[in-house]
Amino acid sequence: MTNLTQEIWNFIDSEPSIKKELGRGIVNVMALSKYIMQTKNMEGSVDAVISSIRRYISEKKFDVEFPKVEEVIKTSRISTKTRIALIAMKRENKIIELLPNVFPLIELNRGDVMRLSEGKESIKLLVDEKNLQKILDIFPKDKIISTAKNLSELSIHFGPGSNEAVGVLATILHALAVKDIKIVEAIGCLPEYMLFFDTKDILKAHETLIELCGG
Repeated sequence: MTNLTQEIWNFIDSEPSIKKELGRGIVNVMALSKYIMQTKNMEGSVDAVISSIRRYISEKKFDVEFPKVEEVIKTSRISTKTRIALIAMKRENKIIELLPNVFPLIELNRGDVMRLSEGKESIKLLVDEKNLQKILDIFPKDKIISTAKNLSELSIHFGPGSNEAVGVLATILHALAVKDIKIVEAIGCLPEYMLFFDTKDILKAHETLIELCGG
């Protein structure tokens, strides 16, 4: 595979919407070639780009992949919750020791939120704003990296086949990126996937996902 071909393939793989329409056979290859050359500031023959795209089409299994993605997304359930706060803390033993003290404060039977995300450097808690101060009081102030309020959660419960389909998350994240919607945090517990946004963006994010789900 030439460097040009690899660059073209990488571009298509990074654009799920273009890849999807290629799989449907409704993309004008000449127009796409010119678009890629303009976007990537490529010089040379458009015929070489066309050849790379046609080879991409011939070697990819679109007819299997995208119908599965569409079916999973269209059968997914979406819900939202507002007034969420985020607490970012240092990833240290002291924090781990104190975490169990948070659980009695969360009333799951009343719909309280508690999401936990752990990285190599930090631990994040996403909770209802009403519980924010009580939870902050549990941890030493010097272990708190940052806090944020006025967030909203968009929860996606994927439909059947989500464990087999390739590209479901990529399709969703790309749709949000196209609308210039910033994701503050994301947590997966498949088949559930939770995205957190500034509350000012939640309506736009919700509408984007409803549209994607065929609503």
